[in-house]
Amino acid sequence: MHGKGGWLALALLAFTLVLAGCEAAASERLTLPEIEVSFRFEVSGNALTDGQPYTATATNTVDLTTALQQRGGYTKNEVVAATVTAAEIERVQPALTDLSELLSEARVLLTASGLSDLEVASRTGFPDDETASMAPRSGADITAFVKKPAFGAKLRLVPLQPDAGETYVYEVRLTLRVQVEGV
Repeated sequence: MHGKGGWLALALLAFTLVLAGCEAAASERLTLPEIEVSFRFEVSGNALTDGQPYTATATNTVDLTTALQQRGGYTKNEVVAATVTAAEIERVQPALTDLSELLSEARVLLTASGLSDLEVASRTGFPDDETASMAPRSGADITAFVKKPAFGAKLRLVPLQPDAGETYVYEVRLTLRVQVEGV
């Protein structure tokens, strides 16, 4: 019984293993080089109250089409996972003012049409500096935002003794880890 039947069984087993290997290779994820995006927030001091949360909307949105194209010719449809790996907030205005004088807390949320806002980074307590790192939210999957035509951000902040006559400007930079389906 080791004649044709044995060879057929062996050939079928080999064919199955080859197919399984191809399927595994096709479903592998490829991590692209980091993508950094930034959002600008402008807040009028007369909208702020000391110690009371305020949510500002970014003046810009982000579209990752070009960044994906530059990192290997990928499209948004090929994105299978995306997360925020690092975040930073910078005080742009008022000049010569440290974050410790302006904020007690800040949270960054991503926004996009048809999706619920998603918190991706936060910080409580700030250094005597114009820039501070923020903690990325562990496990926050931003894949749906990355796949949208564009996504924006909100900055939920708690100000310290705001000046009603001042315009506060912050820039938030996010480092994104994007994975695409391997070939």
